[in-house]
Amino acid sequence: MKRVLVVLVALLALQTQAQTHDWENPAVLGINKLPYHATLQLPSKQKECKEITSLDGQWLFHWSRKPEERPADFYKEDYDVSQWGKITVPGNWQLQGYGTPIYVNMNYPFAKDRPSVTSEPPKDWTAYENRNPVGSYVTFVDVTKDMLSKKLILHFGGVHSAMYLWVNGQKVGYSQNSMSPAEFDVTKYMRAGKNKIAVEVYRWSDGSYLECQDMWRLSGIFRSVQLWVRPLVHIADYKIEAIPNADYSQFTVNAKITVCNTGKKTAKDLLVQLQMACPELYGVNVDPNHRNIANHCISKLHAGDTTVVELTYHYDTPPRLWTAEKPWLYPFTLQLLDMKDSKNNEKFAYHFGVKKVEIVGEVFKINGKNVKLRGVNRHDHHPKTGRYVDNATYETDIRLMKQANVNFLRTSHYPDREYLYELCDKWGIYVMDEANHETHGYGYANKVMGEDLSFQKAHVDRAESLVKRDFNHPCVILWSLGNEGAQGPNIEAMYHKVKQLDTTRPAFYDSDRRYSDIWDDSYLYPDELKKNAQTVNDKPFMMREYAHAMGNSCGNLQEYWDVIYSDSSICGAAIWDWVDQGIEKDGTYLYGGDFGDKPNDGQFCLNGLLAPDRTPHPHYYEVQKVYQPLQFLREPDGTIRIVNRDSFTTVDEYDITYDTLRYDSEVVLNVSAHQKEDKPWAKKGFTIAREQFVLQTWNWKNKAEVATHLHHKEKQETKSFTISGNALTSWIVDGHEVLQAPLEPYFWKPENDNQSAAGFARRTAIWKEVKDVKVNYTIINEHSILVEVDYQPAAQDRPVMPKFGMRMRLPANYTAITYYGRGPWENYPDRKRSAFLGKYQMPLSAYETDYLHPQDNGNRCDIRWFEISSAPAAVGSPAARTLRIEGCQPLCIRAWDYGEEDLEGVHHPSDIQHGRFVNLNIDANIHGVGGTDTWGKRTLPQYTIDGNQPHHYSFILSFQ
Repeated sequence: MKRVLVVLVALLALQTQAQTHDWENPAVLGINKLPYHATLQLPSKQKECKEITSLDGQWLFHWSRKPEERPADFYKEDYDVSQWGKITVPGNWQLQGYGTPIYVNMNYPFAKDRPSVTSEPPKDWTAYENRNPVGSYVTFVDVTKDMLSKKLILHFGGVHSAMYLWVNGQKVGYSQNSMSPAEFDVTKYMRAGKNKIAVEVYRWSDGSYLECQDMWRLSGIFRSVQLWVRPLVHIADYKIEAIPNADYSQFTVNAKITVCNTGKKTAKDLLVQLQMACPELYGVNVDPNHRNIANHCISKLHAGDTTVVELTYHYDTPPRLWTAEKPWLYPFTLQLLDMKDSKNNEKFAYHFGVKKVEIVGEVFKINGKNVKLRGVNRHDHHPKTGRYVDNATYETDIRLMKQANVNFLRTSHYPDREYLYELCDKWGIYVMDEANHETHGYGYANKVMGEDLSFQKAHVDRAESLVKRDFNHPCVILWSLGNEGAQGPNIEAMYHKVKQLDTTRPAFYDSDRRYSDIWDDSYLYPDELKKNAQTVNDKPFMMREYAHAMGNSCGNLQEYWDVIYSDSSICGAAIWDWVDQGIEKDGTYLYGGDFGDKPNDGQFCLNGLLAPDRTPHPHYYEVQKVYQPLQFLREPDGTIRIVNRDSFTTVDEYDITYDTLRYDSEVVLNVSAHQKEDKPWAKKGFTIAREQFVLQTWNWKNKAEVATHLHHKEKQETKSFTISGNALTSWIVDGHEVLQAPLEPYFWKPENDNQSAAGFARRTAIWKEVKDVKVNYTIINEHSILVEVDYQPAAQDRPVMPKFGMRMRLPANYTAITYYGRGPWENYPDRKRSAFLGKYQMPLSAYETDYLHPQDNGNRCDIRWFEISSAPAAVGSPAARTLRIEGCQPLCIRAWDYGEEDLEGVHHPSDIQHGRFVNLNIDANIHGVGGTDTWGKRTLPQYTIDGNQPHHYSFILSFQ
């Protein structure tokens, strides 16, 4: 009986194993995949490579809700796909009319039941009806007889999440690991003439348990597909190291080139040749005709064998070092030659940079210098094509980073497409290259995925694919094992794999500090950063993420960098994040939930310094200012001292300009540093750093200057003014009513995203009703009035004030603004260093800021005077009129063509009701935007308004 039971159990086990899908089996990472290898040809030169045929373009496509409904036989040659729709490759199918985009931050969009991705989720989830959708792709490629005599390799740059491949009805293989290339040898499946390529893509797989990143969950063939036609004997891989000696007086180039013979005959007399040019900076070569050559002869390579050739070339002259400041590159070509007839079997063009990355005690160094990493995190995101980002957008991103003085990019949270790294090599950006690994759905630093050894191969696979592909990029200074993942032996295995593959770069990991060469602690307050960094003394410290840039954010950025520059052990920090992950549809940017996707995390994907179309938000300019490499200080004797934060650039490499400007009674000095020459990311004269000093302060008006004094009474009426209590309810000038709503005390303001997450409205709700305030109106003449506001708290248990000031409304045609204060972009008390004093003119629409998730916006600080005028008069209509506001101290002013109530409960700018009036908030002060995180941390105390202290301010209104 026992024997029968054992046999039954064994049969059931075999049956279960037979029913297990590859895409729900963590032991299956690929079938018939070729090994990972370096990018052989620079992406910008791939069109010149005769071996590459692009298969990008329109493919035939069929979408199925679940695997059971897929056309299982579609790969067969006699299966009719002529009536199928078409889809663009590369691209995500959800953005081409198939299925539903899902945005979630930390959770899995399917039922968590590893390794299954098809277990039953809640009935309202998108995945309930669409239980692991499948995309079936078909294209056709012509192959010649000459091509069949060579090695044919299909290259998929990225497929989310798992894929099967068939050629001419024959199954070739399988792959997962969405963000790394998959290659298959398809030679034996091809034939002369037309060939059918069929790819079956699963939205989710067991690999998705390692891909729980904070991003839109999209799927499909989202990176390029190529057919490589390669010689039977070819270069399979190569690694280039260019390391300077201890005193940087010399350097050595070490190359390891893997050559394989895939033919049926022994190959003889092959020459591997490495030709190195003199260094180039931004494509300019110091000696275009110079070449240094290293050769190695392979006398014999048997059929089916692979050999590794090692080449070394020593330079006895000081190198031109690669840095983000001066990205010197040494172009090279790698060739495989037939020595008998000098036939060029293969030739690839690439480059290397000479640099040394090291950790000395608790100091992170590049080329011997304590470099500060002024960073951003960036997702690969395009508002129309999703996870596929085209070259032009990459160039825009890196150009805007360079212009914002960003020198460090974290590829959160996976390897990006290869062209991005080439740009960082050439234009100069330090890169933390991150593995495609996050298991946040099981919790931060969880043990579940770290100790589940059935997933260890998958963890290691992601580390290996990362390092092998991107090893040769000089921009890469750190390898990251992933983000917000697990702890345990799986992470240990990843760490050791990285160290095995590369001894020249440190490894980083946030979730298990045992396996990180740098200590990470993120989203700290500035004082917490200072304290925590001081307690870590065995390794450098960084914040891989900080300054959560969600909506109207990025306050107190300078406070962070005051701490970072004061501590040599803090190597830097990276803002979360670069670009809002909005998806464009019908002219509107959508976010989580807008597609009916469930579960979703709403607008939490809108965290960027840029809008989805790469338009900078106001806080982009604050980053540009705080990140600038030069600091200008004015000494007591009036001289300007320049502090240089660069490590490899001197001050005299910039043009420094000094401009003295007078604005009425105020005199300011603007100092700035400019590029002396054109660079790929900015023209000559571009401003790298700037500062403003007030040499002679503004002459503020005071009450003594007011000619006529009329004491405030509970209610008083004149020919022009009607005052009731604290409110100016009517103001008639030349027979026209100026006000559309009263001028009255108003201490409330809408929340921004940071404040909403910190319970701001709930904590400060008391201020929706004005308390303990008295307004005194002094009529100067029919056209002018002095307004004085005095707050004397009657209690001492009050929360901070949202703002201290007044509000009024004007007719809707007042749309032209001119003011003297900080600008031109929006600024707040904790985010105004980039906004210089000046006279600015703009339409009301430009004064407002349309955040993709509507919230408080548009403030300008330190305003001396502000004018808003009616639109130019039409024939027969009244002449244009102007309301002028003069502060008796600095003012904060917001102007909108909608009211505070119009921001309540709306989801998109298009939901706001515009144009009924102009809403003016005239304030002495306003609560800072905050910027530490968007899940509870508050604005720093120095940028808040104490509701338990008295406050007073005044201003003059005049109408012309």
